[in-house]
Amino acid sequence: MGQLEREVMNFNVNEIFFSIQGEGSRAGRPCLFIRLTGCPLRCVYCDTTYAYSEGILRELDDILDEVKTRLGAPGQGPNAPFVELTGGEPLAHPNAPVLLQALLDLGHEVALETAGSQDISMVPRGVVKILDRKTPGSGEVEHWLESNLDFLVPGQDELKFVLKDEGDYHWAKGWCEEHQLLDSLDVLFSPVWGSLDSAWLAEHIVADHLPVRFQVQLHKLVWDPNQRGV
Repeated sequence: MGQLEREVMNFNVNEIFFSIQGEGSRAGRPCLFIRLTGCPLRCVYCDTTYAYSEGILRELDDILDEVKTRLGAPGQGPNAPFVELTGGEPLAHPNAPVLLQALLDLGHEVALETAGSQDISMVPRGVVKILDRKTPGSGEVEHWLESNLDFLVPGQDELKFVLKDEGDYHWAKGWCEEHQLLDSLDVLFSPVWGSLDSAWLAEHIVADHLPVRFQVQLHKLVWDPNQRGV
């Protein structure tokens, strides 16, 4: 496992489920989600509040065995199933880098969804990091490590903004321009479900010629927005 030593360890797991990725540049692809329990943030629009505390302790090898059972041998095509570690806030678990490296060692493409309030420097480089920059509308804009920007890999990682209102759009646009990120990183703008009008957001991205990726939560269009395990 490279520099990350493998040992017997437990993770508080909220759920593991196989579904269709609903967000980001991999939207529409089959994905095995591993959702860890616990989050130090309390975003006002959080749609996984059940992951704050619900979960059971599972050993690392037990998690890996389930991944092997559900996915089998790693796929080779561009739309092959991949694995995503999410939460809650997965990096609130100190051994999350060990789990991520173990998943990489299985041969699958591995992604990480994280809020940017935890240090990502220990995340294995091969993991696709989806960094969620919190906006004023989230109520957690101050919980952010600026140094995390130094560890995003252009062409691999993503910087996501979940926008609650029109003010969030203008704030995110200005923040990206100030940090000169729009020409170097894959930046995604997403409306908060049931809050910011999707058409308004799409029209302003077009009118402003903003080089970002517009996205909506596909799984909420397909299934009940409150349904778990999708």
